[in-house]
Amino acid sequence: MGLAIFTGYLALVVALGLLASRSQRGSEDFWVAGRRFGVPVLVLANVAAIMHGGSILSGVAAIGHFGGVAALPFLAFALGIAVLFFFFARKLRQSGGFTLPDYLGDRYGSRPLRAWSAIVVAVSSVVYLVAQLRGMAFILESLLDVPFLWGLALGSVIFVGYVALGGLLAVVWTNIAQFFFMWCGLLLIAPVLIQEVGGWTAVMLEVERAAPGWTSLKGVSWGWGYVISWQIIWMLAYCTRLELVTKMYAARDSRVARLSLPWTILIVLLFLLYGNMYLGAVARITVWDGLASPDQAYVALVSAYLTPALAAFALTGIAAAAMSTTDSLLLMAGSALAHDLVRKCIDEPRGVQRDEKRYVWISRATIVAVGALAFVLAIPDVALILRIVSFAVAIIAAAFFFPLIAGMTGRRVSAQAALASSVGGVAVTVAWIAGALSGQDWAQSLHPGIPGLVVSGALIAVVSFFTPPAVAVGGVAMAELADWARPKGGAL
Repeated sequence: MGLAIFTGYLALVVALGLLASRSQRGSEDFWVAGRRFGVPVLVLANVAAIMHGGSILSGVAAIGHFGGVAALPFLAFALGIAVLFFFFARKLRQSGGFTLPDYLGDRYGSRPLRAWSAIVVAVSSVVYLVAQLRGMAFILESLLDVPFLWGLALGSVIFVGYVALGGLLAVVWTNIAQFFFMWCGLLLIAPVLIQEVGGWTAVMLEVERAAPGWTSLKGVSWGWGYVISWQIIWMLAYCTRLELVTKMYAARDSRVARLSLPWTILIVLLFLLYGNMYLGAVARITVWDGLASPDQAYVALVSAYLTPALAAFALTGIAAAAMSTTDSLLLMAGSALAHDLVRKCIDEPRGVQRDEKRYVWISRATIVAVGALAFVLAIPDVALILRIVSFAVAIIAAAFFFPLIAGMTGRRVSAQAALASSVGGVAVTVAWIAGALSGQDWAQSLHPGIPGLVVSGALIAVVSFFTPPAVAVGGVAMAELADWARPKGGAL
């Protein structure tokens, strides 16, 4: 039964990828789907990209293990999306670019910053992908009864295949299909758990008795330093989240880009309350003692409380969730390296002109290479899936938050300062991650993203004081002129 349900879902995804590939006419169609999406489509695509396999599998695992504090913080998420709504969405869409490095390269008139940003996008996407591929492998191991390594390989081939074929159009339409599979899978188990274990209040009381401190602000094992830094990291992560930022370029106009975000907040907050906190608490009081790994908690719940047919459907929904973020990550890595690194930083300075289809093929080759690298790195068991994801978002936040917020709200920041901020922030974050993974005491009190952000913020302030302001070029310069000419109080 599991094989039949998953095969049917897989056939749908491949069909959508093939249909999307037939409607492509150039790189704009491949990278930003022709900038044609309205609010409903963009909301569904945003939510599917955020609610990935790691956010479900390891959201349940992390909350079950550490306590309710380990939930992706509600306030931090709302504030992060608010920053994207008020400061980033309109300007990103008006700039007419394809990628986040595209915006930074034009805003600061800097090829070194564009090239560096493209490399950061690719590297952080690989780290994200490691988490998603491991989640997919756990699901396929349970759903199809295949060994973990074979599930990892199958998931990698599936992801790479339909993204390389269809680009962002395939990503968005498969995201919509994945959105409905994912929610159906999550909701199937709800009535059974409520009947067998209890509703919200009963479960919270029971989990607190089973694990004293579980419902407290610090959970069962965190200190205040890590609690606060966890909140800050996720706030910054969501305002620089690559899957969301990239989809702003695919909106029909800047109004659509902004309006999609409040609805995204509402749906994801509902997911966090049920799909992470409630299920994590239930897992802690029912299946926890028999788990080989916390990341298997959701799978154990489904297997224990649903019939085989319903369990197969529920697990297929989580496989859909894993796909819905992984495809976006693959596409971002491909577009950043093909468009920003090869075209903007290598070909154009040398006067080399290529056909648009050549850049699409470079993007596809990059997608395959990134997928293969992520597959290899996902084989060893290095940490909880959600912890791996938090490392990826820490790298992104340290690299892009201050260059983005300073570039969009002020005119005095320099290209040298933006580059120094990004490079310094990433270097410190990566060093802290290495210390955390190796068990160093000095790296345990704060999330690795916090020291990286401190260094990034300090560098952009100090270096800008000694260097001349950057001059915007390309689409960003044109967007700024239009913004300055817009009457105060005009439509946003």
